[in-house]
Amino acid sequence: MKRKEYIIIKPLLCILSVIPILLSTGCWDRVEVNDIALIMASAFDTAPDGKLLGTSQVMLPSGGGLGAGEAGAGSESKKSFIVESAVGIDPGEAQSQIQMGFSRRLFRGHRRVIVIGEELAKLGIGEVLDSISRDPQNRLRTHMLVAKGSRGSDILRMKYPMERVPAEAMREMINIGVGVEVTIRDFLIASSSEGIQPIATVIEADKGTEGFKLAGIAVFKDLKLVGYLDGESTNGYLWLAGRLHNGLVTTEIPGIEGEISIDVITSDVKIKPYINGDKIKFEVLLSGEGAIHGNGTKLDFTNPKNTKLAEEAAEEEIKKQVLTTIKIIKDEFKADIVGFGSVINRENPKEWKKLKNKWDEVFPNTEIEVTVDFAAKQTGMSGPPLYLRENEVIKE
Repeated sequence: MKRKEYIIIKPLLCILSVIPILLSTGCWDRVEVNDIALIMASAFDTAPDGKLLGTSQVMLPSGGGLGAGEAGAGSESKKSFIVESAVGIDPGEAQSQIQMGFSRRLFRGHRRVIVIGEELAKLGIGEVLDSISRDPQNRLRTHMLVAKGSRGSDILRMKYPMERVPAEAMREMINIGVGVEVTIRDFLIASSSEGIQPIATVIEADKGTEGFKLAGIAVFKDLKLVGYLDGESTNGYLWLAGRLHNGLVTTEIPGIEGEISIDVITSDVKIKPYINGDKIKFEVLLSGEGAIHGNGTKLDFTNPKNTKLAEEAAEEEIKKQVLTTIKIIKDEFKADIVGFGSVINRENPKEWKKLKNKWDEVFPNTEIEVTVDFAAKQTGMSGPPLYLRENEVIKE
């Protein structure tokens, strides 16, 4: 019996003696949190001799010391970030050069945004995208922005008073809907898909505050920036792409003095392609619901007849915005950022095989019809302005 117990115990003792050896070598390459510095934003710009300028916005440790580079937000004694730039033949070499100026290992896994300078975006960003997508530290959910009218490095050096690090402000502005959300993943999917061209969020200097603001959409074609959508044309794109999660329609009602504004609560889009020989037509049906947000007229919107007037005015305004967008992307940019080609590919793959290699030439000649069906379902406190006398109110 004792011999049997010994036979069982002996292997267990051997295993137990090996475990401490394994544990003692398991963390030999571990990097402590105190040994890394977080890159919160990166920017890429053109540099002389065909090289690339890489820029990193790095968060300083709380109460930490200062390094070389640009000062961040906050008082001079408590800088929250620094910015460093370096030149390389590609993003990887530029990053290596930046690393040489830091005592901590730079970590890109927490990067919030990547900003592409306008000049580089016009030349093409294929090399930058390739480097980013191969980087094991990169997150595909990182937001992608284009610096309109400036260099990306200049944007990263701008301060923003409400956040410790400007990159956080950029991300939060996108999250609350101030700017159109486009991640690296979104851009890569669009650029590698048939029948659609990619877009990016636009960031530009805010001359009034010496800071920055998000404003519109950067339109790409074959990985090169071809132009921007601003204001109403951006709203038109969001309607067409089914991405208008919240918005505001401000319009006038024909024959009525003043304006109304309607919060868009829900929106939907249906696109139907029709192909007859060389003629291609798309029927676009936009639908949505909203709540009357502001009433600068004398109309009483508790009356259904007046509500109907508001709905019809909103439909015309939405249609105008969408048609403006269609005209710009067809005639000016010749870039299908909505994905009309993708609709043909999905609904009629056989026809798409004939069109896909010449879609850039075909798309500008397509016919696109737009119909809008909008309902003001929630009128709330939508009576006439309280400062009006009763005899001034238009009830019917």
